[in-house]
Amino acid sequence: MRLGTLGGYLPVRKDGGALDELPEDVLTRASAVCPFSGKARNEDSIGQELFDRDGAQHHAVLGYHQKIVAGHVEEGEYRELGTSGGLTSWVLAQLFEEGEVDAVVHVASTLDGLPNPLSRYTISRSIPDLFAGRKSRYHVQTLNEVMDEVRTVPGRYAIVGVPCFIKAVRLLADQDEIIRNRVVFGASLFCGHIKSTLYSDYLARSVELETPTVRDIDYRHKEPGRPPNRYCSKITTFEEQEVIRGAEQIPMANWGIGIFKLGACDYCDDITGETADISFGDAWLPPFMSDWRGTNVAVARSQLATRILDKGEACGELDVVEWSADKVAESQAGAVRHRRPGLAVRLANRVKAGLWVPQKRVAPASDKEMNSLFAQRMINREAIAVASGPAYLRALKDGGVASFIEEMKPYIRKYDGSRSSTIWRRAATWVILRLPAPMETALRRMAKWLRFS
Repeated sequence: MRLGTLGGYLPVRKDGGALDELPEDVLTRASAVCPFSGKARNEDSIGQELFDRDGAQHHAVLGYHQKIVAGHVEEGEYRELGTSGGLTSWVLAQLFEEGEVDAVVHVASTLDGLPNPLSRYTISRSIPDLFAGRKSRYHVQTLNEVMDEVRTVPGRYAIVGVPCFIKAVRLLADQDEIIRNRVVFGASLFCGHIKSTLYSDYLARSVELETPTVRDIDYRHKEPGRPPNRYCSKITTFEEQEVIRGAEQIPMANWGIGIFKLGACDYCDDITGETADISFGDAWLPPFMSDWRGTNVAVARSQLATRILDKGEACGELDVVEWSADKVAESQAGAVRHRRPGLAVRLANRVKAGLWVPQKRVAPASDKEMNSLFAQRMINREAIAVASGPAYLRALKDGGVASFIEEMKPYIRKYDGSRSSTIWRRAATWVILRLPAPMETALRRMAKWLRFS
């Protein structure tokens, strides 16, 4: 794999030859492990084989599950230093402590500074090493180097990743007995989409920092008093200067807009990591929205994951409550809309254009469904993702960030215009983003009640 100019990893042949000249048997094997290939097993098939036992239930968004909780870790600094409620690091630490794994494959900061990738997959063989890699990294990754180490160094491994990465490892395990025997646990993070490396560069330049001075970015920095879904970016330089900005302070940093989104993300229908032993997300619903420290939702699918959560709850290390599958889906409503009915729109749009489409669990939208503001909004959102990378590279040669913002304005206006009551919605959003957390939560709850009453 090599990092391309648009900030995403691209497959390359070791001999330098053209990919389309690979032998048919090599392409067949590669397609069998690609999470976006129509020749690979889908999430339903993998999940059923792994988790359809011991009274597991199935949900359209969560897949199979045995236990669902929302809450946080009570002990230590798990919550304070974590992205959300600290459950991801806590569960992985339990795997070490109970002797279930010898190592954890996860993403950690490189501290190499821009323009180098700010994070990469690494392998931790102790709890202190694991803790050094805490926090989410909104940065494109590749598994190829660490999986070579897993294949070379014996042991029992847990792997942490977004849904498509966990699915890829499951598919690889189908083909590779060594991987199948050594990767014994998968932990997924709920995912809206992944950014290219250009996003990190954009954040740095947007706060007027010279990119070579940037050592690291905390993409989910918590600020006291802000609702947990209104997190900040904290950019740290080699001179230990820290710049903190909320998403509303950086043009187009709203996650739903999707600048620098990887193309594959718009053709994924797995939001919650359905092939993982356990998945972690944010409980972005009342009553948790008023707690700026963050609250996790955890979906346990395997017996081991369920037992670990049960133990933590029983001994008081976890402060959690049972949640329903529908509640989890509601907490991820935006991602569900984008990945299910939104995906149907994008599939239909490509079919109409005569382009190849991946085989998904979502059928292309009908002509009637395509004739809607929602469909136009989904198409406009994808156009932003496609246009942003090339536009940014052009802007870096002439005009910088200001030039990039100017070039993207027509795309943003078109996107904003493809929904009803645009002016009022934007005005309401501007006001809400500047309210104290308890008042924002109360207003959102009232708006929801009025919508469904």
